[in-house]
Amino acid sequence: MVLFKPLSFPLMPRPLIALLAVLAWLTLGTQFYISVSNAIADGHGPWHGVVQYLGYFTLITNILCASVVTAHLFPSATDPTARFLRRAGVATTAATAIIIVGVVYHFVLAATWNPTGLDLAVDTMLHYVLPVAFVVFWARTVGRGEVAFKDIPGWIGYPLGYAIYVFARGAMISDYPYPFINVAALGYGLALRNAVGIALVFIVLAALMIVVNRAIGPARAPK
Repeated sequence: MVLFKPLSFPLMPRPLIALLAVLAWLTLGTQFYISVSNAIADGHGPWHGVVQYLGYFTLITNILCASVVTAHLFPSATDPTARFLRRAGVATTAATAIIIVGVVYHFVLAATWNPTGLDLAVDTMLHYVLPVAFVVFWARTVGRGEVAFKDIPGWIGYPLGYAIYVFARGAMISDYPYPFINVAALGYGLALRNAVGIALVFIVLAALMIVVNRAIGPARAPK
C-alpha cells in the first residue's frame, strides 16, 4: 500500500534560471563595490575591502549559489568545475547553507544595523530574495532521490571549512565577521560552541532537505 505519494511540479524554465544567475551576480558585484568603496572611504586600501568581503559566510554562500545556478545554464559543459557544481549534493549543500544565511540574519543579525539606500537593497537581496529564489531553484533542479542521508557527512565539509577559515583568518588579522564567533569578545570556548551549534543546525536542516527532495523533487534531473 502506498501511504505517501510525491507531489509533482514542473522543472524550472531556463529563462528563470538565467534571470536568477544575473540577479545573483549583479547583487554580489554591487556588494563587492560597496565593500571596497567603504574600505577606501575609511582610509584603508581596496584590499582591505576584498578581505572583508571574503570573510562573510553570507557572501561566500551566495557566490556558491550563483556558481551552481550558472553551471546549470550550460548543461553541456564538461570541464570538472561545471560538472562538480551541477552535482545534486553541491546544490543541496548550497541550499542548506543559504537557508541558514537567511534564518541567522533575520533572527540574530538584522537588529544589529539599519541599512538604507543601496545597502538596504543589496542586504535584502542577499539575505531574503536570493535565498528564497535559490531554494526554489534547488527544489526544481535536483532530481527526486538524487540525495540521501548517507551524503550528509560529506556536506558538513562546507560549514566546517568556513569555520576553520574564519577562525584562522581571525587569528591572523584580529577580525571576525560575526559577533557570535568573535573570539576576541567571547573567547574560544563560547565562539566554538556557537559554531558547533550552527553545524548541528546544518545537519538537521540537511536531513530535512532530503525529506523535501523525496516529496517534491522533479522525477528527473534537467538535461
